[in-house]
Amino acid sequence: MKKQASVVFFSLLVFSGISCKQDSLGPLNGILVVHSVSLTEFIDNDGLQELHLVVETVDPEEVFSFSYAETGEFHGTLKARRVILLLLDPSDIHLLPHELVEGETGIYSAQNVWALEQQVFAVVVDPVLPELPSELPELLEIAYEDQMHDYIYESFVSTSMTSPERMDSLSELGYTLNIPKSFNIRIWTPEDGFIQYQRQPDEESMLLLSVRVFSTDAELTDSNAVLSREAMARLFFFDASADSVDRDRIACKQIVQNGLPGWEITGVWRNPEYLNAGSFTTRVLDSGGEWFILDMEVYNPGYKKEPYLREGWIIMDTFRKE
Repeated sequence: MKKQASVVFFSLLVFSGISCKQDSLGPLNGILVVHSVSLTEFIDNDGLQELHLVVETVDPEEVFSFSYAETGEFHGTLKARRVILLLLDPSDIHLLPHELVEGETGIYSAQNVWALEQQVFAVVVDPVLPELPSELPELLEIAYEDQMHDYIYESFVSTSMTSPERMDSLSELGYTLNIPKSFNIRIWTPEDGFIQYQRQPDEESMLLLSVRVFSTDAELTDSNAVLSREAMARLFFFDASADSVDRDRIACKQIVQNGLPGWEITGVWRNPEYLNAGSFTTRVLDSGGEWFILDMEVYNPGYKKEPYLREGWIIMDTFRKE
């Protein structure tokens, strides 16, 4: 009876479309480029340069980690990579998996083709006049952020990382923010309009996620946004009275988040008193007489900061004013 029951259960899995695919593998920012042999020269001659996005932290950092394989090498665990980009000669179009659907821009895409939590893209490229769709870099970055989001809120530990209780506690302060459970409360002074969480990825690095709310009649400009971030650090961060923002190494852009206008700033902080420095990303939002500062400060000497800054962006995206 047990054997018969197992056969019936397996049949139900097959007919319900459920497979025994493994979880996707590789770094969160990894992209495996699988290409036709005829496109090797195009790739070797920097044909994919437009895909090499860069974020300025303490130093310029490439967003993606690329690896490459020809179509004949694409087998085994390579098919389980998180994000796969197929670049195919028209003569190899028969290699396109049937799951992939062509979009308006000529980019094919599908999820979970060979593994779970996997995203696959494909472009048919003429080797004589090779050209990539201009929308491709943005789609790859969205795929990376999806991988990061799942890591932060689902895959970081065996249980879900999202914390409704924390969101409820913040709602009493007039806003909500989905803080992953990997962050511990470091400072909780809502009477001062300030809270701070921390995460320590390893012994040498530290992430500080901070929120400040305060009333002001000032105009929110890029300069005022930078000053408000600098003032927050000096007032509330531990041993940070000498902290400053490197004015020559900041990038500011106007944003609107959930109807609130503001500025997003990415740059470098320094503390000459302790001879240390790092990267930060900040959003300052104007709610009409009240500003919200959302900030991720990264201390990771000698190693990449971009993944942690992006982690901050994803968490900040969950901000809602009550």
